[in-house]
Amino acid sequence: MVSFRFFSRYLVEKNIDSIKQINRSVVLDFLSHQSTSQAVRHRLGTLKDFFYIGTSQGWFNFDQDIIRDTDYPKYRLGNPDPLDDTVREQIEKNLHILPDSIARMWIITFFAALRPSELAFLKKDCLVQDGASWKIVWNRKKGKNQHEVPVTRVIAKVIQEQQSYINNLWGNEWEYLFCHYQNISETDPSQPNLEPVKKVIPKSCNSFTKSIRCLIKALNIRDENNQLAIFSHRLVRPTRLTQLFEQGHDLTVVSAWAGHKKLATTILHYTKVSCDLIEKEAGHIQKALFNNDGKPLYYESMPQTFWKNPRTHELNLSGDHINTPIYGYCGLPLDQNCDKFRACYTCSCFAATLEKLPLYIKTRDELRAKESNALANGHDVLVEQFGRQAAQLDKIIVSLQGGNYS
Repeated sequence: MVSFRFFSRYLVEKNIDSIKQINRSVVLDFLSHQSTSQAVRHRLGTLKDFFYIGTSQGWFNFDQDIIRDTDYPKYRLGNPDPLDDTVREQIEKNLHILPDSIARMWIITFFAALRPSELAFLKKDCLVQDGASWKIVWNRKKGKNQHEVPVTRVIAKVIQEQQSYINNLWGNEWEYLFCHYQNISETDPSQPNLEPVKKVIPKSCNSFTKSIRCLIKALNIRDENNQLAIFSHRLVRPTRLTQLFEQGHDLTVVSAWAGHKKLATTILHYTKVSCDLIEKEAGHIQKALFNNDGKPLYYESMPQTFWKNPRTHELNLSGDHINTPIYGYCGLPLDQNCDKFRACYTCSCFAATLEKLPLYIKTRDELRAKESNALANGHDVLVEQFGRQAAQLDKIIVSLQGGNYS
């Protein structure tokens, strides 16, 4: 009716008083007066349906080419704008204040990264047990397919509690897991007058959104800019997917969890790289590593196990078990055997780091002393061994002292 009202006002302004005067030029001129692409899409869709239904019912006769598919402006998804971690944590910390059925909406929606429409039409029988495991299964209107994600026993219990709640309300008369509510308070998050309605959750300004906004306002939950947090049901999905990404899950796993057909969709529109993650990764990249010749060793050249946990490759071995103490990192993949363990400083897989510089100088000086002692006693093999390790440390020390690395 809103779209019809705008079109009606336009017709009055243009002195068009007969439906026979409406043609494609009139429609295009009307659309050119609309302020946003969203307004054009809504009003164009309404008019197209009206012209199609009216013609099929014999009310009038319009050429269906009056509105073409190319007339619709392209819908461009923006970058994700997930909730701040502080906002999300405050909401989850205070879910107990909300009615249980509303709190369960958040828990299930967030865990499964459901779209608002998917939550609204989630069936009561969505929970499926597969041996000792559980999964949630639902039909996706947007993808026109069935999607499933594994759930923990805790989430499975939450779904079972909601199933019992809905069954106690309406039994088999209601097939969905959730319903709409009336009498939502804007000031009391406990929602004392909440009244369940046998109706699917609406797209906008639904009871879930209103309840979370009420909680935010009542508890004065603020974002990282110290502004009162803004909440929309649509923020839950990118927030969850971004969380999965920042927890270290591979993008292919995050994309599969979301049910996206294209990995690019997940990357561009549902996962946001936070400043903390940038700082963490930049710290890895900027950390200077050097090989046994004192040449820069690129972080990306190290095994993937080093990226995930550098400590698995850390060398911090005193001289008690071997002749020479070893400090730094081993760049050899964990699944490969080492044949130079007692001579790490001369191994091409050895990686030195700036923070160990004082230990390298101390070790180099000790090796030179051992070399001199071995030379004085005629131990040519030890002279060659100590001298070669000391020479390699000299290269590393010179590089670390000469560069400005962090």
